[in-house]
Amino acid sequence: LSLGETQEPGQFLGVGGAVKTTLEKTCDAWITAEQVSMNVTTQTGDSLKQKLAYTGWESLDGKRYRFVARSITNGDDKKYKGIAHADSKKSGEAIYSQPKKIKMKLPPGTQFYWGLTSWLIKQARGGASRADAVVFDGTDEEGPQRAIAFIIPLAKKTAKNKLGPLLDRPGWTMRIAFYPLDSRAAMPEYEVQAVVLDNGVTPKLKLVFTSFTAIQTLEKIEALTSPKC
Repeated sequence: LSLGETQEPGQFLGVGGAVKTTLEKTCDAWITAEQVSMNVTTQTGDSLKQKLAYTGWESLDGKRYRFVARSITNGDDKKYKGIAHADSKKSGEAIYSQPKKIKMKLPPGTQFYWGLTSWLIKQARGGASRADAVVFDGTDEEGPQRAIAFIIPLAKKTAKNKLGPLLDRPGWTMRIAFYPLDSRAAMPEYEVQAVVLDNGVTPKLKLVFTSFTAIQTLEKIEALTSPKC
């Protein structure tokens, strides 16, 4: 992780930390595990330290989902756990067991954590330049969000990358804005700008917050063995 653009030059001095993600396919689901450690320092000497640990289980048809997440921000520890189901034609539901019992409706067609990436790749392959979806991941109590993505194909590569064949793939630049589901605001809560390859690998990703941008750059990648089903 590193610091990108800032709204007020000099206010933010740096962003450090790392992200480690594992995506594994089983015979019936995608299992995702992610660990994020981010430290933001400011000119006044203050710092924002955030750690996130997330594990998700998502059925291959995108209809069933289980999630566990823990977020620690400057010592404030929050835990989330629950299950959810979605349907393309009717409303679904998310049920939290932590931090407390919560039930919330999910609109028809809601995408889960990995499902959003998979769905966006499908839209991009079909030639879409804009895509709109509802997404739910369970990493907080805010519930489902509306995601609006703008998609631009990548230019053809002229040289091989240094990280191997998993990155020698066509892909797109995607700018995704996230809004509360019922919001009419013009400004999103946050945005993500990512290079997304057609196999789901993301070599570079920018987290665009209100005051600064954090850049996530891929340094190492390993392929896992596909299951024999």
